[in-house]
Amino acid sequence: MDLVDCPECQLRSLTQQLQKETSKRKLLEQKLRTSEAQMRAVFEAMTDVVLIINFHNNQLGSIKIIPTKPNQTHTDDTDVISQTVEQFFHEQTAQLWLEKVRQALDLQQTLYFDYNLFQQGRQVWFSASISPISNQSVLWVARDISDRKQAEIELQHAKEAAEAANKAKSQFLAAMSHELRTPLNSILGFSQIMYDDTSCNGENREYLDIINRSGQHLLQLINDVLEMSKIEAGKIKLNEKKLDLYSLLDSLEDMLRLKAAAKKLALNFERSPSVPQYIIADESKLRQVLLNLLSNALKFTQAGSVTLRVKMGQGGQGGQGGQTKNPNPQFLIFEVEDTGAGIASEEINNLFEAFVQTETGKRSQEGTGLGLAISRKFVQLMGGDISVKSVVGKGSIFAFDIQVSLAEMTQLPQLSSQRVKSLAPDQPIYRLLIVDDNQDHRQCLIKLLKPLGFEIQQAENGQQGIAIWESWCPHIIFMDMQMPIMDGYEATREIKRREQSSWGDRENYLPSHTKIIALTAYAFEEQRQVMIAAGCDDFISKPFSEEEIFAQLTKHLGVRYIYFEPGIVNQNKDVKSGSLTLEDLAKMPDAWIQKLHTAAKECNDESILQLLAQIPTQFPNLIQVLTQLTYNFRFDEIIKVTDLLVRQKVEQPLHLLQKLQDVERHKVKVERLFSEQYYY
Repeated sequence: MDLVDCPECQLRSLTQQLQKETSKRKLLEQKLRTSEAQMRAVFEAMTDVVLIINFHNNQLGSIKIIPTKPNQTHTDDTDVISQTVEQFFHEQTAQLWLEKVRQALDLQQTLYFDYNLFQQGRQVWFSASISPISNQSVLWVARDISDRKQAEIELQHAKEAAEAANKAKSQFLAAMSHELRTPLNSILGFSQIMYDDTSCNGENREYLDIINRSGQHLLQLINDVLEMSKIEAGKIKLNEKKLDLYSLLDSLEDMLRLKAAAKKLALNFERSPSVPQYIIADESKLRQVLLNLLSNALKFTQAGSVTLRVKMGQGGQGGQGGQTKNPNPQFLIFEVEDTGAGIASEEINNLFEAFVQTETGKRSQEGTGLGLAISRKFVQLMGGDISVKSVVGKGSIFAFDIQVSLAEMTQLPQLSSQRVKSLAPDQPIYRLLIVDDNQDHRQCLIKLLKPLGFEIQQAENGQQGIAIWESWCPHIIFMDMQMPIMDGYEATREIKRREQSSWGDRENYLPSHTKIIALTAYAFEEQRQVMIAAGCDDFISKPFSEEEIFAQLTKHLGVRYIYFEPGIVNQNKDVKSGSLTLEDLAKMPDAWIQKLHTAAKECNDESILQLLAQIPTQFPNLIQVLTQLTYNFRFDEIIKVTDLLVRQKVEQPLHLLQKLQDVERHKVKVERLFSEQYYY
């Protein structure tokens, strides 16, 4: 019984174990089916193509296509055996794919890249990832990104169209700038020359003042529109350099003091002792912001005062604060306070919007509504922001802060505000070439420079300019950049090329390097950079001032000037045209007077101007009178005085000789009488 029971017990035990194993297997199978169902659901929900690629001996072994939703690309759910890469993959991308698979296996890391296939006459784009699952197998997952690619292509086309439109806008604005600035150059240039003419009476000088102010106002409007367009195009950049802040503030105070005095307003500039004199910042933009705020304050204040305060402080005191440009920034705080009409609270929110003006601004019928918008953009570009507090009937306070760096204490060159009277003595005779297709512009420069003693030649296009340069070797060329036949860019490049090639050619060696100053009515910085790249040594924007021309001659040639006494030329109304006298001219050597007389008889103004450069500086009246007579082509006046002196010099020796002859005759007569008396 025991023998029988023992096998039965073992059998029952084995049966129970088998039942447990069967139950466990069924549970595992159920879990596997559930997992497979979940995985299949995942794959069926996927919009990706999934491949398992096996490699043997560095060759394609088999490709397993996982059944996913986009089966229009690969529809077979079986192993693809004995197919080459070229047979299975698109032949145009087969080598790329094979190389990517090998790279993933070698590196044992996932690679990502995009590729495209042509299916049913259309291009289909995929974004693929290749992940190693063994030493000889990879999992390839590719997602259809055709819609995204199409959107990117359309976006790129839209971007290109926008850039083309923006470029067309910039070209239009540049062309308009050129067309508007070109006549302004003649208007402002000749009005300035006429204003300097001492023979101009008070009433005419007042008319010239009106012309100049109106021209400057029009120029400012043009500049505002161009600045706003550059801001919108994202083309405004900082031009930071060392500047003398004290000098900048003093020049603004001098510029605005007369305007304040005319309205009987007190103009106060308050500078904290902690404010450094020398800083590194964008001088042009800082000047423009301050000038705009101060001019607005003076314009809208009828009584009381306008005050500018400058101090050091923390960022954000002028507004919301801008982006920090350096880890340890220094902040300058500016406040402009006035006792004007004030601004209503509902208008403050729109105050810095382009082309928006307050009611007070509209009533003034001045400006474009761009000044404050441009000022805020400039301040933000300089690392700060601008804010305003105002009470109607009491006044306003505009405050802004900018980031600056401290600079070394060195003397910076200043543009002289004094009027040039003549060239200083002991200088070479400088040769200046003016190349401009506009005769008015050439004439304006000639009228400005020739009376001072410069030798000048002119050309109306680049070809003529090159020919004169080659034969005459001018010290400096004022080159207009937009001309027919050959423009200033091509002419400049050709001159620079010939200068460089002559350095290695002893026979045609050019001993001097001619400086070329671009004259441009274009206002965009990138166009100016093109001028510098073409070989120009510097540039001046039209319309230009006489101070800019004289400053360029000093900068590049070292020209020195004699200036009118301060206060005399600035208040030119009382200056009367002098006359040439015998006493003034008699101070010069006889030979010099004879040369002046000959040059005047020949109407040779160039020779006269060269002679004027030889007059000692202690005779300023003589320099001024002769310069004015030459400038007005009054050679007859010069001839009249020099003729008297020349005749005096000639007649005086003849008169003495005649007296000597009379004495000799008288002596002979006396001797004869004496001898006759002695004989008797």
